[in-house]
Amino acid sequence: MPKDLVSNILTFRMAPNKQLNMGIPSPRQSSTNNIDSIVINKKHFAIFANWISRRPCKFKLLYRASRDGNKSTVFHEKCDNKGATIVIVKITNSEQIVGGYNPLNWDSSNSWKFTYDSFLFSFTDRNNFHSAKVGYSYGDAHSIGCHCYGNYGPMFGYSDRGKDFNFYSNTWYSDVNHCYPNVDIPKKFKADDYEVFQVIKN
Repeated sequence: MPKDLVSNILTFRMAPNKQLNMGIPSPRQSSTNNIDSIVINKKHFAIFANWISRRPCKFKLLYRASRDGNKSTVFHEKCDNKGATIVIVKITNSEQIVGGYNPLNWDSSNSWKFTYDSFLFSFTDRNNFHSAKVGYSYGDAHSIGCHCYGNYGPMFGYSDRGKDFNFYSNTWYSDVNHCYPNVDIPKKFKADDYEVFQVIKN
């Protein structure tokens, strides 16, 4: 199936009643709390809420690398066992933001988890909402990785050739597109900052 068609199908899933790549929901309709972010604004969270449940959601900041320390151990201390979360990463020397939604718990069980509801996303330009791409999990048994060994932080997708999106030793990687479609996340990059928000569905 052509990549553009896959992207359009996924976009239609996020906003079936809107023209493809044009449906930007109102922040007032889709997010009901004050947003504590230095990376994005309320409009981004409105889009995330639409992708997650098409209902209003609250987003509570759990972790910010520049505030709490850019260490995987701190990520797990702050984010494990908090339910659904969304990870948002600002790429160094770029306006691109990327990340992923985990509808399950992060934990330190050294295991992989199955879900169809997780997704990866990218805004090529965070100031241009129409540059957004989203790709939902194919439902693979390795959709979400919960690993505390070594220096692993958030981890999405796995194959024997690498991981779809993960943080390891202060660097972000997107080695493969195995459990998720390609949403144009760079293969390897550093981040100016990253944040993790607990997602509370209303």
